[in-house]
Amino acid sequence: MSNQEKPLTLAQKLIEIRRNIGGFTKDAQGHNYSYVSSSQVLSKIQHTMNDLGVLLIPKVLDQQFMEHPYKDKYGKDKLDFIVYGSMSYVWMNADDPKDIIEVPFYYTGAKDDVSKAFGSGLTYSERYFIIKFFNLPTDADDPDARNTSGRSSSGNLGRNNQQQHQQHETSQQNQQNQQGSNMQPMSPEQYNQVKKALKKVATDLDADEQILYNGALQACKIPDKRTKLLTAKEANMVVNYLLSMKPPQMQ
Repeated sequence: MSNQEKPLTLAQKLIEIRRNIGGFTKDAQGHNYSYVSSSQVLSKIQHTMNDLGVLLIPKVLDQQFMEHPYKDKYGKDKLDFIVYGSMSYVWMNADDPKDIIEVPFYYTGAKDDVSKAFGSGLTYSERYFIIKFFNLPTDADDPDARNTSGRSSSGNLGRNNQQQHQQHETSQQNQQNQQGSNMQPMSPEQYNQVKKALKKVATDLDADEQILYNGALQACKIPDKRTKLLTAKEANMVVNYLLSMKPPQMQ
């Protein structure tokens, strides 16, 4: 760089990082759907961050946890720990440490060990923070976009797409009904309850609805699925879990 060139600001460096990210491939799989792994997300930005001298510093602001007792599919008693709290990510310009951008965020994780739950929450949060911060496409990871392999990526939510969604939901619900009363599809009222609970908790905790929803699925041992495909039992579990989460000052 010549003496006449001005050093890049942090914002300019972040634009360069986004410009060099390129595309993603779905390199991981779980719960019958493919997704972009955390390692791929980090590898896409790490090289450019090193070249430009940009640091990303996670800051955990508070931590809450609760116990989640449940029975597995064999009827055995199990216990998970749900860890959640507020945090922020701080971008720092290594050439000018006072040049920073701090972004509020949230984390949640559920495992049979508190430390594992905490680590899981941080990993999950980091992946979604990077994706959201750089405005990267996330249709396949949205809570209401699960299992929609037949949908056109360039279409809108018009009549054809709605019919495809309804056909898919009907197929899923028919399969659920064959498995007994515990697999009854949720009612429209329950669907509204889930959406309202999700919105309320996200507002109370200043958290991302997408992260909260996926955290609820993990905590309740529900396979990843679109909200409208929850069973009546699953919908109640998600609502109860969400409403049990309170801001730190209310604990």
